[in-house]
Amino acid sequence: MAVEDTTLISTGQRSDEAERLSGTAVAEHLVRLEEDPRWGVARRVAASKGFAKSKFLISFILYICEKHLLDQTGEITEQLIGEHVFRRPQGYNPGEDNIVRNYARLLRQRLDEYFNSEGIDETIRIAVPRGGYVPIFVEKDKAVGESRPQSAQVELIGVVSGGASQQQPEEIVDRAVNHPVLLGRQVWGLRALCAALFMALVFVVARDIPIRSPQQSVSDRFWSVFFSSTRDTLLVPADSGLVIYQDLTNRRIPLAEYAAGEYQKHTSTTSGIDSAMVNELGGRRYTSVVDLDVVSAISQLPAVVKNRFKVRYAREVTLDDLKQSNVILLGSFDSNPWVDLFQRDLNFQFEHQPKVNDVVIHNLHPLPGEREYYETNQSDAARSTFGLIVVTPNLDGTGHVLLIEGINMAGTEAAADYLFSDASAPLLSKIFDSKGNILPFEVLLETSNIGANAPRPRIISQRILQR
Repeated sequence: MAVEDTTLISTGQRSDEAERLSGTAVAEHLVRLEEDPRWGVARRVAASKGFAKSKFLISFILYICEKHLLDQTGEITEQLIGEHVFRRPQGYNPGEDNIVRNYARLLRQRLDEYFNSEGIDETIRIAVPRGGYVPIFVEKDKAVGESRPQSAQVELIGVVSGGASQQQPEEIVDRAVNHPVLLGRQVWGLRALCAALFMALVFVVARDIPIRSPQQSVSDRFWSVFFSSTRDTLLVPADSGLVIYQDLTNRRIPLAEYAAGEYQKHTSTTSGIDSAMVNELGGRRYTSVVDLDVVSAISQLPAVVKNRFKVRYAREVTLDDLKQSNVILLGSFDSNPWVDLFQRDLNFQFEHQPKVNDVVIHNLHPLPGEREYYETNQSDAARSTFGLIVVTPNLDGTGHVLLIEGINMAGTEAAADYLFSDASAPLLSKIFDSKGNILPFEVLLETSNIGANAPRPRIISQRILQR
């Protein structure tokens, strides 16, 4: 499939933009893009098999790449992507329409597929980190910067060599002997020019490398707590097979039975359901797409120590693991019973209701304006639901445990999305003490549960344990 060369066509929404830009400006943008090898990669991605059948995916990747390469990252927002790529009306509410977020997941998946198949020989790869939409370009595991500093360096070389090429060596020596003051001024002028160009280079690099931003650095600081070269980090997704088993048997499985693996020995099901089938379904290693998405995002964090990072299925976890390792647990205790070990000393605790897999969050010590119980209200049009982020010591007190939980899948997704978004920066900046140690904390988030998706979570309560 051919992809249009002109940026004014690539997103399908460029006619208005063209009217605002002069013909010269448009031409300059085109030249900048066509000379940039990263734009060539973006066009090849858009023309690949995984993208060719979806005009929205094509427009999406070209829009965000174009805006980034033209230094217009301020226009790479969920709001503007929805309006320009997905033809949503101006001023629409992304909190009620999560099409951008849904396509972003698909976009990341298709990018991985392309660079592992058709584009495996590409020297530059494109990635869209979770929690935002600004693309990064990676070459041999290094972020590819802008080309303008290199142009400035070439210009400097041209100034020096160009001036010398107009004179013979004898003339240069003669000027140096007879005009030492003039030569000194030229040297100092050249030094000043070098200094100015160096400062410009530093400015451009500092501006264009995302990891230099305060928000990114505080995020890296948070995640580095859970990764160490001397300690394993276990990431434990939810056990969706257990959820199926509990639904079919109408019985909640306590941690003791789950850890011993004995809960399937005495299966009793409702009328008309075969026990063998229930055991087979309950014994399979199922987990949710939401959890897989979180696993993928965490595995790509800069803080990860590859040879110490392990994804462990919940049924294979042992108490020794929870004593000796840093642990990240996904899901509440109906899908990941191990979280029950760590919630006993928390303020926000998941509690079951009479109906199996019906869960509420109990606020043991409500502050003014807070509720005692938080639950999903099925009669509420927004379908409000809740997620929880907790950091607490591991069982032997030498490591850390991160809980990413939700009343349901949308709640878990909301908690994960918050951690990976810029919105978490204010929280993450105040959870370390004066010595740089992380403080135990709990954060309760609210979001809408529309089609099992969780748009725009917000903090409704938090507890940070001060030492």
